[in-house]
Formats: sequence, structure tokens, C-alpha cells
Amino acid sequence: MDTEKKSWWLSYGESLEQAFVGICTHNLNINAEINPAKSEEPTAPDLLFEGRIADLKVQNTPFFSAQKYGMDPQFTVTFNRKDYERYLNNYPDIGVIFWVNWTQLSWKNYSVEPFNQVYAASIQKIRSFVESGAAEHSYIHRQNDELGNAKSSFLFDVRKMKLVAVIEEEQTVL
Repeated sequence: MDTEKKSWWLSYGESLEQAFVGICTHNLNINAEINPAKSEEPTAPDLLFEGRIADLKVQNTPFFSAQKYGMDPQFTVTFNRKDYERYLNNYPDIGVIFWVNWTQLSWKNYSVEPFNQVYAASIQKIRSFVESGAAEHSYIHRQNDELGNAKSSFLFDVRKMKLVAVIEEEQTVL
């Protein structure tokens, strides 16, 4: 799918949110639900996760070229600057949940191992990553974007976040 077609990705994201909530509640014994505020405000944070407001970031494709930034693609996730600024301004207590499930394992000369884990970080923790000099990648095809796509993303190592769950293959089937 075209990475610049935001409307498709928003719809796809909603289906992933539902799947994630199902895995959490049925397989991982984690209290997660879709944020009720989303019914009236589609851009509201995605979840109530263990009773706290949180946004879900599903990462299926590794940032294979993370090595250009001195990072390991196996453990690197991306986080849009646009979301970072919005959360800091509007949701200073929000948590960010990264569901890292590599479904693509290779690209060109790069490869990663299968990986399906859930990590969490508060926006304040993410702020500390940014203020400590987190790498930031600018998207070449989005510099003149008028569709609302993020123009850049920060790169984070999930091993510096709280590991919430390791999802076994059989747990992803609902």
C-alpha cells in the first residue's frame, strides 16, 4: 500500500487497534479497550491501557536503514514528530504503546529476526529520548505533503522502554 495514502492507513490502523485489544484481553490478561472518546473524536488517543490513556503505534516493517543512524533495525521503532508535539501539548500524561511485530523480515541487504513484542513509554520518557538527541529521519516524499502525513520521525530503541509482553505466534490468532 502507498505509504503516503493517509486515509487508508487510518482505516487499517483502526482494525489493528481492535486486534491488539483482543490479544491483550483474551491472550495476555492485560486490561485494554478502545478509548470511548474515539467514537466522537476520531483523532483522540486510541486506548485505555491498564486504566491509562494511551496511543497505539503498530510497527510491522522494520526501519531497515536504521544502521545509517548507528541503530539496530531489529530494535528500532519510529515515532512521528507530529504525534510527539501533539501529545506533549494536548496529552502530557499519555502513554505510548509500541506493538512491534515484524511481518517483513528483509529488504535489500538488510534483515531482522521474527519479533512480536509490546513496549510502553510515557510521553515524558519519549521526551527524554528526544532531548537526549534521538535520531530524526526526514521523509523525502513528504516534504511538500498536504495530506497531513508526518514529515519526519524520531528513531527509538525499544530496549530502553518497558517490555509489556512477548506475544507468541499462537496468541495472535483470535
